[in-house]
Amino acid sequence: MFKVIEPMVNVYSDNDWKDVIPHVPPGFDRGKYNIIFDQHSHTVFSDGKLTIKQNVEWHIAMGFNAIALTDHNNMHHLEAVEQVREEYKDIIIISGLEWTTRRIHLNFLGIREWKFKIPMKPKDQDIIDVINQTHNQGGLVVCNHIPWSINEFKVKTHPTPKALLDWGVDFFEIVNDDSLPENVYDKETYDFCQKHKGEVGILTGTDMHKPDGLVGGGVHGWTIMNISEFTEDALMRELKKKNTEIIYSKTPYLDPGIHKLKV
Repeated sequence: MFKVIEPMVNVYSDNDWKDVIPHVPPGFDRGKYNIIFDQHSHTVFSDGKLTIKQNVEWHIAMGFNAIALTDHNNMHHLEAVEQVREEYKDIIIISGLEWTTRRIHLNFLGIREWKFKIPMKPKDQDIIDVINQTHNQGGLVVCNHIPWSINEFKVKTHPTPKALLDWGVDFFEIVNDDSLPENVYDKETYDFCQKHKGEVGILTGTDMHKPDGLVGGGVHGWTIMNISEFTEDALMRELKKKNTEIIYSKTPYLDPGIHKLKV
């Protein structure tokens, strides 16, 4: 009889990043900026591997001091987020949702609830409607990882950046770390955003599901801003100006956490 050998996998705890020295984004100017933001990450409330607290610990270790929690198609994390906010005063946590369909993935940032049905194959009008519904809540809409959607998920009907801009999308995700290395940095959409500066902004997203298992090999991007007060409201006000900048590193920054193996 042959014995089945289980693959060794990491298990995560709240203390995995306790004694590590946090990364500093390459070339980051502390005198000019005070916010290092990740607009896209996942937790155990969808298909992520980390709790809210562990997600926050990982982000601090990776150099961030502001994050959005964007679990797929649900906002069940709200109560847990409030508890973690009380413990972590040195990081801003924005609640959000990733509207995950077979045609497009959109992040909704700064919303408090989502009660609308999510179609798996949305039509143009469905996308326009959810953009408006998010704006009605005071939230912002980000189009996520276009290269991943087209080249890896094989979407053939993904809306163009021009259509999404016309429909009211606020940002495009220019760096997505959970894409294949050739799809991490979206130069084409970056150039589009530069042509439409002031109309649409640029953001980076780790798209972290598993801290040491990003498909791109690690973290390549950080969104940087400056805000007058270290609060969620101030961060949202600054985001609404769409005047963000990004740092991109071709070389990935690795998870510095110390994890135990499941035996």
